[in-house]
This record gives sequence, structure tokens and C-alpha cells, in this order.
Amino acid sequence: MPRLSLIPLLLAISVSLPAAARAVSIPPQFDSVGTDRKAIEALLATYTNAVSTKDEALFETLLLNASIPFSGVGSSGVASRDPGVTNQYQAFREGVFGGSPFTQRFQDIHIQQDGPLASVSLVFVNTSLQGSSWG
Repeated sequence: MPRLSLIPLLLAISVSLPAAARAVSIPPQFDSVGTDRKAIEALLATYTNAVSTKDEALFETLLLNASIPFSGVGSSGVASRDPGVTNQYQAFREGVFGGSPFTQRFQDIHIQQDGPLASVSLVFVNTSLQGSSWG
């Protein structure tokens, strides 16, 4: 019996909600388009240019700050937990800008966006005299 008395209350609450709260319009897709996409693509091009030319100053214009965590996933598929490897910008900087020269390009780029928030997934390909690697 007590459960039946809650039904009218729940119905009354759902009926009193504004239409916007009841019906959420979900976009059919989240692909980034237009000027936002062009700006994100320009940022990605600047990134690969800075890394490939070892232009550290250009690269640092892309960072919000130097406290951004960097991490890597090894061949085991487990993210690096060693703070000395790539978890801090300093170690990343030394590996990229202090190491052997290589060129980097991105492929299989997917840019999803919802308002001001965008997510980019991609495959990077690094090529050096020793060969190529990707991730």
C-alpha cells in the first residue's frame, strides 16, 4: 500500500517540471566543424611543426602552463607512473627537444566538440633516421 501513495506524488513532480528539463535535445553528432575545427587543426599543425623543428618556444605557446601532466603508455599498454619519465613537462621537454631529431605527423584525427569543449584523438607517427614509431 505505501508504494501506491508515492505514484501520484511522482506523477505530480514530473508534470510540474519545465519542458526543457524533461526533454533534453541530444545533438545527432559531435563532429567539430567550421572555424572551431580550423582553429583546432591549426593548433595540431603548430604542435607537430614545433616538435619536428625542435622549436621549444613555439611549443610552449601551446601550453596553458608548465604544470600540465604528461604521461605515456608503454608497449605493455599500461600508463607510465614513473614521475621521471613523462608525467611532468620537464621530462617531456628534455625527451622531445633534447633528444635525437625526428619529424612528427598526425593521422586518423577525430575532433569531437560540444560547445566550448573539444576532444581530439589521433595517431602520431614519429620518423627518424632510426625508423618510425607511433602511438
